[in-house]
Amino acid sequence: MDIVRPQKQSLFKSRSNWLILAATCLLLVIGLVVNRSDASFRVNEGSILADRVQRGDMEINIRGNGVLVPEDIRWIATDTAGRVERIYAKAGAVVQQGDLLLELTNPLLVQQLEEDKWELEALTAQTKAEIVAMESALLDLEAAVVNEKLNLERAMLTLKAHNKLLEQGVNIVSKIALAEIKIDVEQSKKRWQLEQRRLAKQQQNLAAQKVALQARLKRMHRVVQRSQVQVDNLNVRATMDSVVQEMSIQLGQQVNVGASLAKLARNDRYIAELQIPEKQIKDVALGQKVTIDTRSNQITGIVNRIDLAVINSSVKVDVTLTEKLPAEVRPDLTVDGVIEVAHVTDTLYVKRPIFVKSNALQDIYLVDETGSFALKKKVKFGLVSARYAQIEAGLKQGETIIVSDASSWKEHSKVLIN
Repeated sequence: MDIVRPQKQSLFKSRSNWLILAATCLLLVIGLVVNRSDASFRVNEGSILADRVQRGDMEINIRGNGVLVPEDIRWIATDTAGRVERIYAKAGAVVQQGDLLLELTNPLLVQQLEEDKWELEALTAQTKAEIVAMESALLDLEAAVVNEKLNLERAMLTLKAHNKLLEQGVNIVSKIALAEIKIDVEQSKKRWQLEQRRLAKQQQNLAAQKVALQARLKRMHRVVQRSQVQVDNLNVRATMDSVVQEMSIQLGQQVNVGASLAKLARNDRYIAELQIPEKQIKDVALGQKVTIDTRSNQITGIVNRIDLAVINSSVKVDVTLTEKLPAEVRPDLTVDGVIEVAHVTDTLYVKRPIFVKSNALQDIYLVDETGSFALKKKVKFGLVSARYAQIEAGLKQGETIIVSDASSWKEHSKVLIN
């Protein structure tokens, strides 16, 4: 039996085979060209980020995240020991100055107040009695002064009468009687002067005794007032219009003197506490404008304090908010802040490359015109913001550089991009 053999077609007579062969050769040629290039490292184009150098105005901003905190925070502490009887306000409650927050009980303080009041009443009565007794003694001395003055005047009249009789030549009055009368006058005068001095001393003594008694009475008044204040402070009240942030006690709890009971914060005045990287803090200054983003609104403010300490590679910056606060503002709200450091006009700038520092000469990779290679080049950077970097020397407008992380191939001067 005859077998029909199919005619073999030539491999190169098919048009599709010729196309496959041409593509293979082209790939071989490209591979040879690439392998013959002087690039010592290859990177995938999809794994890098590049940006073109531009000219124009540049805003130098520094970004930082943080939280909102009340500007005025007060802890309410107790100056009396007691047991928590009632709690009138919990965390989150809005209170006015003087509103009752909680009530403590201390029977010993109440009893002490009553005893102090009784002692004050007794001391007041005793003081009045002592003053009346001293004033009565003073009246006796005044009466004695008056009597001695009358005795002196009587003796003086007798002396004048005897002298007049002697001048008229009447010998009824003897010289002895006249001498006795003179002695009586002198004695009366001295007794009167003595009583006057005694009266003056008694008046001084009375004034001093009154001062001492009033001081003792005043001291007792203060003791009663202090006891009254301690009893009144068993009712703990808000010291300002605020929001209760914390209520750190429970019903039935025994609290000691100095214990913190509640934390109050004003709900109309806040500041933003931003954490700024330590490498950028040197560009931050007091008075710089800040935009605070609450995720729902933006609030403007100014830098009013820069912390001296570096904690976890960051420096805390306080920002005073200068606009009306939106409704979502509350303590510990997470926010983002943008500090406006400077405004530079007509300058070269590019998106900030990774690890670039301000006012530094650093290596970057410049992409050639074909986009196939990146060449290492030194560039002098000026001011650096959160998004952009100013170029002072080394690059021209329109050139493209790699701005993503190139630290893994920084030893290579020429990199192939495929």
